[in-house]
Amino acid sequence: MWSPPTIRLVAFAFCFIGSVCTDTHNAYCDNPHADHSHADNWPQASGPNANWKVPGKAPIHWSVVEDKNIQWRVSLPEGGQSTVTVWEDKAFLTTHKPIHSAAEIDLSTDIVGYCLDLDSGKIQWTVELPGAVAVGTAGVFSDATVFAPVTDGKHVWFFNRSGSIGCYDMQGHQAWLREYTPRNRHTNRQCEPILIDGQILVVEVLDKEAATKLKRHAGLPENVDPKSVWTYLHSLDAATGKVRWVEPIGTVIHNTPMIGRRSNGDWAVLHARGGPHKPLETPYGFSLTSLASGDPGTTIWSTEIPNLNPMLNNHWDSKHAYAFTGEYHLILDVNTGQVLSRQSLRKNVDLWSHVADSGSRKLQRGVDLPGKKPRLNTYHTNIVVGDWHYFLAHDRNAIGRVNLQTSKVEYLDLPYQLSVTYDGSRTEIWDGREIIPSIPVNVRGISLVKDKRSTGSGWGHVSAASPILVGNYLYFPMMSGTVYVIDTQAAEFSEKAIAAINDLGPAGKTWTLSSLSYANQRLYARTANEVICIGD
Repeated sequence: MWSPPTIRLVAFAFCFIGSVCTDTHNAYCDNPHADHSHADNWPQASGPNANWKVPGKAPIHWSVVEDKNIQWRVSLPEGGQSTVTVWEDKAFLTTHKPIHSAAEIDLSTDIVGYCLDLDSGKIQWTVELPGAVAVGTAGVFSDATVFAPVTDGKHVWFFNRSGSIGCYDMQGHQAWLREYTPRNRHTNRQCEPILIDGQILVVEVLDKEAATKLKRHAGLPENVDPKSVWTYLHSLDAATGKVRWVEPIGTVIHNTPMIGRRSNGDWAVLHARGGPHKPLETPYGFSLTSLASGDPGTTIWSTEIPNLNPMLNNHWDSKHAYAFTGEYHLILDVNTGQVLSRQSLRKNVDLWSHVADSGSRKLQRGVDLPGKKPRLNTYHTNIVVGDWHYFLAHDRNAIGRVNLQTSKVEYLDLPYQLSVTYDGSRTEIWDGREIIPSIPVNVRGISLVKDKRSTGSGWGHVSAASPILVGNYLYFPMMSGTVYVIDTQAAEFSEKAIAAINDLGPAGKTWTLSSLSYANQRLYARTANEVICIGD
């Protein structure tokens, strides 16, 4: 039978006010009283508007190697993957507990939550969160620290992928700790927690006790009800950690649910099922679940899409939802779930291809990309900006985009990696065979990975960092520490759209799967061993 997770409460109460605003009318925010000129805080992985997009002005050019436009850097006692969240003068993130030998890499379950001073990076306080199931460190798809903290300015919530969630006030005093056993059939970096209207949306297995019987990438044991070990969207009361409701359809851990407003103004969340290694949750497809006060957790619609691979961010607006599967881009009617269009990302595309040894690119119109059944997008690198849906390609080192009005598909070749040396020389690496492997190493010199896929460039088969939009500029951080900055207002999608290519540290010694965050004209990045504040 299902056993509820343990809740530990500390005897003080608090008030909670949701801080999210997303939009159907404005590119950044749905709150008509909000100041759209800049963003002061980054309260969760997807930012203040829960869509990775904010107005503002962020640095375009920087270099950690050359110490160019770097405000501060702080070394971390251990590695981790969570995005840095920001509220006023504080920053929050998580790491694993310190690892002292290679034998501990696959045994790590506990993590540490940090509060940093935003002006200096100095550690103000830490808390420990226990875990129940080890998932390893620095995985190409996740580790125990993968989820970013969320905050409303009064409290901060830390998440341990291995099995706990903790709520703390801004001085680090615990309000409650929720411990549970996660399902460990797959690893995941998706399903970032969402803070809205006094609740936190997370994706968890329904029956925590039955989940302990599952083995990675294996079938179901006998006498286990399949739906009892599906993963579902759960609403947790932010003030207590107790479950408010569970949606009934299922949500695969490969997918990133996103909230938004429907045409009638009600909040809802778009989520999906499908992906590799035969996920249990069926049928594959998308669902829209209500967050309205009268019927939270109820299904508005659910659309079956066979063979769907929803390893993406579920961007949507009051009219349409946008997605990728295989070699196709999909547009769905967000009111009914009906698939309105299916556009090939491989056939009849425009390609700005790199010309070897010249540094330039030439335009090829109406070409077909090679491959019979290629994977077209690096996972979770998609974002909708205006009439375009941007993404990093999978089998090619290029950024792609689809016009949502005309279905036109364009690609722009980018170097696999940027190598910057301390004397200021810059080398763009275009040959995938010449990539400098990035090996995450902690401050004690211990390599944090055993999976060779975690030493690649960050293109392709990886749950990559999601891009963010600040003003008109897109920021794409790669696993190697290379960051591409794209001007979404460029006259043409050529090298003119590449505003900058920057580094987060030396090639081969820098590793990250964390999205950037932004507040008050500064960017915040974290690598396997440090936090970086970027500012002009």
